[in-house]
Amino acid sequence: MSTGQAENGTGGEEAAFETRDFYLACFLRCTGYDLLDLRAEGRRKVFVFRDRPTRRDDVLAFFGHGAMVPPLAFSATIKDMKALLHNA
Repeated sequence: MSTGQAENGTGGEEAAFETRDFYLACFLRCTGYDLLDLRAEGRRKVFVFRDRPTRRDDVLAFFGHGAMVPPLAFSATIKDMKALLHNA
């Protein structure tokens, strides 16, 4: 799993969560996580989200097929995130 935690260097020490997993990023976005940054790392992109205390459980639910999101909202989020990738 290509995920990790990082500290935002803005003095406020806001916790951030990073992932290179496109569909996890779409899921997090669809469930209300704030996308803080989209950073290039070579040819790949890293999605940086504002972290939440429940993030570990949310990620485990996603990978354990225990999470539920509205299918049309997830589909729309996938389209939006692909557009973001191609226009970044």
